[in-house]
Amino acid sequence: MVQTSEQVWLVRPWGRLSVWRSGVGLAVCAIHGLGGSGRYWSGLAPLLEPPRTLLAPDLAGFGQSDKPASIRYNRQFHLAELENLLEQLAPDGPVVMIGHSAGAVLAALWVALHPDRTAGLAVISAPYPNPGLMPDIARQVAERPPEDRGTVAPLLARIVWPILSKIAIASRRFPADVVHDFGRQSLGARADTMWSLLADVSVLEQLGALRDLPSSVPTLLLTAADDRYAGQHALDRWKRHLPNAEVRFAPSGGHQFLLRAGFEAVAGWINSIPVRSDR
Repeated sequence: MVQTSEQVWLVRPWGRLSVWRSGVGLAVCAIHGLGGSGRYWSGLAPLLEPPRTLLAPDLAGFGQSDKPASIRYNRQFHLAELENLLEQLAPDGPVVMIGHSAGAVLAALWVALHPDRTAGLAVISAPYPNPGLMPDIARQVAERPPEDRGTVAPLLARIVWPILSKIAIASRRFPADVVHDFGRQSLGARADTMWSLLADVSVLEQLGALRDLPSSVPTLLLTAADDRYAGQHALDRWKRHLPNAEVRFAPSGGHQFLLRAGFEAVAGWINSIPVRSDR
């Protein structure tokens, strides 16, 4: 039976969080990367075997979720929103957490905090946190108080143009809804999230707790062999946190190999995780 997605809205103090949900059963929470949205994972939903539920949020500030300018979109904020999402939509039982790019860092942080609720973790095309990953322009935006961002229009404009060029290129190759949501992101949310997950090295201490994840919990490190953004150099560093992880390579497709080649690799891994009510 093909699983189709429905959009669910969670009302929060700051606004509404959009979540794309499909199926019934073991919760699989999928976190998109910078500029993405929950619809990034639409190609995964039909490949999941029941009983499994795919929960793919548009992180606050991205996709169709609200984007209040007064919020600092740091990892603490995003983790709190994941807590609320799972409390409302998957309150009982274990969770398989997967993420792509910066979303994989967020997924790993949640697992580091909740090893007892984790049924599996897939880290896909994940860069390794490093201050050098964040452009100086984005850093300047991230360091401004949220209420002052209206005064940094020239800086924001210098971030916009590279994003628009990527949208124009991607529109010829990627699903239209994914490209459309890419253009909806809040630049303040992008800068905050990029800084908090990829450039603030204090995140490494939090990720260190992954080493205590029981070896019985399935873990996967998945990337493309030609990913120049999160290739072998990043993978080697992630192995230090997840020494028991299975390592897989897509032969090609770069950083967005899932959109180019399909979601079969990660779907097969998820479907191999036993669905057990007593986990």
